[in-house]
Amino acid sequence: MLYFQFLALVFGTVMLTLAPFMVLRGERWVELFRDIMYPEKQPVWVWVSGAATVILVLLTWYVELTTRVPYSWIMTIFISLGIPKSYLLTFQYPRTRNFVFSLMERGRIFSLGLAGIIYLTGFLIVCLGIFAF
Repeated sequence: MLYFQFLALVFGTVMLTLAPFMVLRGERWVELFRDIMYPEKQPVWVWVSGAATVILVLLTWYVELTTRVPYSWIMTIFISLGIPKSYLLTFQYPRTRNFVFSLMERGRIFSLGLAGIIYLTGFLIVCLGIFAF
């Protein structure tokens, strides 16, 4: 039970703080994303992140299958959604990078909408961690 509560609180808090950061930085967020986080050459942290994602997903599924925690399936699915993202970033880096940048260049309205969705999802996940687990 504490495992799923910990995951929900950590991921929800990260999402709640990331969304306002995206809005406040505005266009500088896109520059930071392009130059530092996703440079032209694939950084090593992408492989480390991919391996950490696989380990986290396997551990989460193990805890899901061996314990009976109500609503834990929601966090298990949420965590499992990291696998396609990690796969695309690790093995299809140039294509994924171009796709992400094409989305980020759509302007301020798109960034605000994305930040709103991230904030709402983070709020719901924090509520799940506080009230359901």
